[in-house]
Amino acid sequence: MNEKIAIIDLGSNSVRMNIYGINEAGGYCVFEQAKEMVRLSEGLDEDGFLKPEPIERTLKALKYFNRLIEVNNVETVFALSTAAVRMAENQRYFLESVKSKLGLNFRVLTGEQEAYYDYLGVVNTLAFDDAVLVDIGGGSTEIVLVKNREIVNSVSLPFGSVILTEHFKSIKNKKKQIESAEQFLSEEFAKLPWLQEGSGLPVIGLGGIIRSLGKVHRNLNQYPIESLHNYNLTSEAVLDIMAMIQNVPQEEIEKISGINKRRADLMTLGMMPLKVIMGMISSPKLKISAYGLREGCFLEYLNQRRGLPVVVESVLNHSVENMMRRFSVNQTHAAQVHFLSESLFKSLSELHEFDESELKLLKVAANLHDIGIHIDYYDHHLHGMYLITNSKIDGLSNLEQLAVAFLVGNHRDANVKDRFKSYEPFLQRDYLNHLYKLAVILQLAEQLDRTESSYIQNLHVDIRDATVYLKLEAREFPDLDIESAMRFANRFKKYYNRDLQIYV
Repeated sequence: MNEKIAIIDLGSNSVRMNIYGINEAGGYCVFEQAKEMVRLSEGLDEDGFLKPEPIERTLKALKYFNRLIEVNNVETVFALSTAAVRMAENQRYFLESVKSKLGLNFRVLTGEQEAYYDYLGVVNTLAFDDAVLVDIGGGSTEIVLVKNREIVNSVSLPFGSVILTEHFKSIKNKKKQIESAEQFLSEEFAKLPWLQEGSGLPVIGLGGIIRSLGKVHRNLNQYPIESLHNYNLTSEAVLDIMAMIQNVPQEEIEKISGINKRRADLMTLGMMPLKVIMGMISSPKLKISAYGLREGCFLEYLNQRRGLPVVVESVLNHSVENMMRRFSVNQTHAAQVHFLSESLFKSLSELHEFDESELKLLKVAANLHDIGIHIDYYDHHLHGMYLITNSKIDGLSNLEQLAVAFLVGNHRDANVKDRFKSYEPFLQRDYLNHLYKLAVILQLAEQLDRTESSYIQNLHVDIRDATVYLKLEAREFPDLDIESAMRFANRFKKYYNRDLQIYV
């Protein structure tokens, strides 16, 4: 790695760290991560002071993080603290203790800054225009109204899962506890008239409480994809999961698959801000973001250093370009395969039923078709399929990402169906056959640049009853490229019911 950057996020319930590496080509990724549940805000609601025991837990976790920073030779550290430290009367004592004992200089974010970094982490990794962002932390809840990918309004409120749980713990009846918390939150959110501008918009949820709801739903539905980023639930599904948690005895919540036992006691009241907000704005669905403050801070640093806007123009393009840099893709060859794929797709339109959504998948697959070479040339189509299936391409849904993986797996071979058996509920056989037809275009495009010399500058298609004639315009005679492409003529015949002839 050329550069290593650590982002520490000290929250009210947990402290987390991402260590990013940036390689020589400019590709970045998280290569080390740590999390400790320290519950720093425990007891804070009593008198506004951080208590000795939570402070000691936090110092112990940060000492561990410091060792990870040292052994990984991290050059740059951004240490950020949020609600618990922000609200603490003994903030200075805590910060000076951390600095003197560990050498870490924490920046205390304002509520507005915390909401802004949440926004940057989401808007740069999810493809959406309008939404209401809700981040439920341990000590605060951030709400951001986004329209046309820009912040319209935002607020940070001084209550989260830990604060709410402690504030209402004196009410022993669970039902009355929930009702009291709901009434309190309804009154607080009613003070935000701008929130009604988000009426009918999806909610994008951040934080451990919301991710836990997603995990419960995912496990109940036996969803085979581990990543929760861009995971969607209808409002009805959200309410069903919440009702299930509320109706289970408090001591039984940790037994629900998907809920961390160290967060179980916070779930009942911790999820209430989400429930109240979704109800107030009649939100149709919840979209979960696995990225937030840490990613927002990193991408602000990265884009500013590159002289780019802090909000990327296209989430999908940014993510694909980063993957190409991470896995040392031959970008000239990828660009040529992209060009040829798109040209063939449009020229063959009368022979297929694909639309712009499939063209998007084809273009992504064209750019990433060779990433498997990063592992090994032999079977690189399968290695690429594996990398895409187990990575995250921001800007694509989980189904779209699986489709791209399938296309990449088929750019050299056509026998990968069995490797997708675990995804059959989401990629059914008819859809896979549909993708096979699309894969033929990628196969031809890749073979038409087998020399990786970008000889072909344009192409023209003449479709007749029995044959498709493909005429190439080339700066040099592409004999090897033509010969390689003609090896896939049988597949073209199978899926397009035409013979194929290629000439210059």
